[in-house]
Order: sequence, then structure tokens, then C-alpha cells
Amino acid sequence: RGMHGFARALLEEYAERLDSEGSEFAQLIVNAADRMDRLINDLLTFSRISRVKLHLQPIDLTSVVKESLAQIDSEIQSRQAQVTVEGPLPKVVGHHAILVQITTNLLTNAVKFVTKEVSPQVRVWAEPRKDRIRLWVEDNGIGIRREHHDRIFRVFERLHGMETYPGTGIGLAIVRRAAERLGGAVGLESSFGEGCRFWVEFPVAE
Repeated sequence: RGMHGFARALLEEYAERLDSEGSEFAQLIVNAADRMDRLINDLLTFSRISRVKLHLQPIDLTSVVKESLAQIDSEIQSRQAQVTVEGPLPKVVGHHAILVQITTNLLTNAVKFVTKEVSPQVRVWAEPRKDRIRLWVEDNGIGIRREHHDRIFRVFERLHGMETYPGTGIGLAIVRRAAERLGGAVGLESSFGEGCRFWVEFPVAE
């Protein structure tokens, strides 16, 4: 934060004393500090999910997805994405804030990982599976090769350069850890160039 603040001060208060190269260097410091801030926050989220004591109770997935969509509304609008929720969604046994974290991360990825010329199309639905509910998030994005399906749920694993798809490489690791803390599981169906269908399972609420 200190580096970010001083670099911003250089750009805002001393811009007339900096040549173009100096301004570029200061902006690079700002950008790097922003990335480090996001990385630290994601690591803190990952750590908290691992340690926090959870009081599990019946949670309505419809309200969870609605809250997640509200959190990323600006990104949905800027990318002109269309998100279809096939509801009403059922109730599961879980923790509201952690469920919101899971669905927010999955929806963010669904909107983000598309080619520039494609308008994101996202579909959300749920299906019963014995004593569990499987929530699906499907997109029309770039897809993931089968050999990378397990790898992408690890911390710091990225399949694309930062300049193409910004991010910290922790989002899906948070999804897996959070799902496991709730007694659930996570996975996906995808082939390269054919979009993704991520799923996450939770215990069904009676």
C-alpha cells in the first residue's frame, strides 16, 4: 500500500516533472502493487476458509447466486455477458458467505475466460444426485484441455499469461477448498475450445 500510494502521488503531483519513461515506470509500480494486493487478499481468503469454524445450516442457492451476480454486475455489464439462471434453485447444507465465495469465483471465471470477439453466455442450474445437490455453471469460453482438469484447482496454477486473462491463479483453489470444507466436491467437464461446465456438490437440505 505504501508503494502504491507513493507511486500514485508521483503520477498525480509530479507529472509535469516526469518524462514519458518516468511516468511509465511509476505506472508499472502502481500496477504491480495492485496485483500484489489482489494476491494477498486471495491468499488470506484461502487461509481463512481453511481455518474458520463453520456453522452449517440450510441455505437457499437461489439467494446465493443472486448475491454473487450482484457482486460482479459491473463486470457482467462491461463484457455484455448474458447469464441465465434456471431456477428456483434448491436448498443445501452450507455456510452462506462461503457459498457466495464459491459461486462468485465460478461466475467470474465463466464471464472472463472467453475470446475477445465472443459475448459470454453463462448458464446456471442444479440437479439432485442422491443425498447431494450438484450446482452447474456452464460457459461458452475457451475451454480447458483434459490433462489440465485437476491442475487448475491448485494454488498459483495458471494456464494463460497475465496479460491475456488477469488473475492471481487462486480462485479455483479457493472453490475446491471451500467445497471440501462444506462436505462437498468440485469438478468440471470441458475440452479445449468448447467452453466449460464446472460443477460443485453440496449435501442436500432436508
